[in-house]
Amino acid sequence: MLAALDIEAATLASNLPRSDATSPNLSIWEGVLESEPVVLAVTGVGKVAAAMAAQFVCDAHRPQALISVGLAGGIGEPGERGRLIVATGAVQHDFDARPLTNKKGEVPGLGVTTLHSDHVVTERLRIAALTVVERAQIVVSGMVLTGDQIVTSRDVRDRLLKDFPDGTCFDMETAAVAQVAHQNQVPWGALRITSDSADENFNLHEVLGFGADSAAELFDRVIVRYLRG
Repeated sequence: MLAALDIEAATLASNLPRSDATSPNLSIWEGVLESEPVVLAVTGVGKVAAAMAAQFVCDAHRPQALISVGLAGGIGEPGERGRLIVATGAVQHDFDARPLTNKKGEVPGLGVTTLHSDHVVTERLRIAALTVVERAQIVVSGMVLTGDQIVTSRDVRDRLLKDFPDGTCFDMETAAVAQVAHQNQVPWGALRITSDSADENFNLHEVLGFGADSAAELFDRVIVRYLRG
């Protein structure tokens, strides 16, 4: 499992021993949850940090799957804070190699724009999420739009959604983890909880508080249920 921030991983980490594995400046926990071996890494923020951590985990631990968890900006729908997004795929909304590629977001050499999550992992995450939440309506399956920016402008948000209308939230890591998983032939999935609406109302203190108080605990509950199978 991969999370960008300590606050996102805090509850999961509290159930695992700290690892002494040599790593590229990562915080890593390693142990057993629900009789399954688990590695948890705090990657740092952004695509490069996430990709580096994901590759380290692939090389050092040979995971059965990579699962990215963390906060996300929403798409401006009413009451969307606290929505639990189960990723069906991810795209780099800020990647544009045209004219080397045919369209924005397409990754040269892979020939794809959307990196689809593993169906089995995604369905298990969806079922686990529905099992632990009180209101099924907050669980949404959809596309994660990843870029190296925190979106805090309604205009920017809406322009990105015009480019990628299937987007359900914005983050800074999922598509990077997805590409590493794809190129290492490792199944992947992702959980994102919307902490804001990706507009001018963004408040860092409130977002981090939400991550520490609510999101970390929900990630733990979903992942524990996922591991039970």
